Amino acid sequence: MDASADTRLTQHIIITSLEQNIWDDVKILLNSRLSKLRIEQLAEPSFFLMHQLVTNLINALHYNVFRQVVRTDFGLGANNDETELKALFNSELADHGDRNIAKFCELNDLYISLAFDDTEETIVVINAPEFCRDAVQRSHKLIQTLGYAVENNKPASNARYYSIKLVKHLANQHPDILPELVTRKNELSSLKDIFSQLAYGIVCFTGIGGIQAVSPSILGLLGLQVNKASHEIFARSISIHFYNDVIWGMVLESSSGKFENYRVRVKTQKNPEESVLFNVSGFRDGNATIHTLWQKISLDGGNTNNLSEGDLINEAKVHNITRNYVPQLVEKKAREVVRLGSNLLKNEECYFAVLFCDIVGFTRFVEQSEEEESIIHVLNSVLRRISLSVKKFGGFIDKFMGDCIMVLFRNPYDAVMAALEMQRHSQDINSLRERADLEKLQLRIGIHWGKVIIGNVGTPERLDWTTIGDVVNTASRIEKNCQPGSVLISEIMREAIEHSDDISFRCGDTFYISLKGKKEKLAVCYAYSN
Repeated sequence: MDASADTRLTQHIIITSLEQNIWDDVKILLNSRLSKLRIEQLAEPSFFLMHQLVTNLINALHYNVFRQVVRTDFGLGANNDETELKALFNSELADHGDRNIAKFCELNDLYISLAFDDTEETIVVINAPEFCRDAVQRSHKLIQTLGYAVENNKPASNARYYSIKLVKHLANQHPDILPELVTRKNELSSLKDIFSQLAYGIVCFTGIGGIQAVSPSILGLLGLQVNKASHEIFARSISIHFYNDVIWGMVLESSSGKFENYRVRVKTQKNPEESVLFNVSGFRDGNATIHTLWQKISLDGGNTNNLSEGDLINEAKVHNITRNYVPQLVEKKAREVVRLGSNLLKNEECYFAVLFCDIVGFTRFVEQSEEEESIIHVLNSVLRRISLSVKKFGGFIDKFMGDCIMVLFRNPYDAVMAALEMQRHSQDINSLRERADLEKLQLRIGIHWGKVIIGNVGTPERLDWTTIGDVVNTASRIEKNCQPGSVLISEIMREAIEHSDDISFRCGDTFYISLKGKKEKLAVCYAYSN
């Protein structure tokens, strides 16, 4: 059962796949329990803990299921190399995601369950197969840090399962410590400890770029021995861009001789295909010596190939330019994924209202207009009003397709409210166009509700994390059947909204439309503002 299959929140969540859209429900239920236990200040780290626990448990579930299947169906013996088995498992996930394994789990009554019951000091009760027991232990440090404890619960109803509960233990005994200013002495002491514990190093350059001194730790990171010959190898390994941008650029152009956060990649000697990406900051002293602090950037297990070199300020400027070209849901999801300790956008199945909006007659307008700037201005003027409505009602713009826009809403009621407001904005625009004796540009809007797949489509060189599935195709075809200036919704949408309180619109009579590629006609109705 997908916890998001019902728009109403439940306190019991069954999980068979990390692609289920459960996290909004988990956060709401978790925050409710923490509030009742008066430890709501632990909401963010507790949610991180829940994500970690569920991820580790599902990974353990899937791996054990996969191992069982390949041994049973493919005759791999119990003595097979575990490394080979893990390689096969990772290949399965890379090619198909976890849907095949999750389907097997559903058919064989294998799952992870979360129950946010309102009992004493309990935060959540977790049920899982016995072979997943060790997965919880991976989070024991975070559990202890938050002042929680794991206790055995009463035996699970299924003999193959064990049951534990996460309880408040010392979570309310964290003392409130007032921050204080660090003294210069303590500051230097802390810096000494930080420098010795972390992968920091010092490199001193002459004004023309020669290396005067280098920390042994940096040579070690690059697989070099600590000797004079290694100094020369290290100097040759540094990109010429670093010398151009920093040694002969920033430190001379800046009145203070300081620079910060410049990234430079240096190849290792052990493997020519590997390199270490460093973050470098420093300053130029009165004797023209350039003192630089080098920090190794460690990301995704050392895989830093996707991070570019150069000044982080320039990178931030590039990001500010490109972020407007990234779908809103992708950026939101990416921030969430990084916050929860991952680095990949995984495929998901979840329920969305999918809205298509098309500008009727825009193609004819383009053909008749001679000014390209005028065409872009008119298009952006309409799309800007549409976008305001999307934002107001919590939607996400999936993509623009010329004069058509595709939008996603988690709440079907919000989708209809946004669509009706779009039509009101359209009427305002057309009133102005009529006064100027210009042709009307009406909107045609179609909305459908159901389970969609959000996933990676494309190649590594060009990926879209977009929404696909029958619900998307149906929403597009509903829009094509809509009368200009109207909002046409499916009967499924209407039924999904019926339980909402204080509905601020009305629906017309139900009728049926034929859709290309479908045998059955689809029940639809128009939505109107009250």
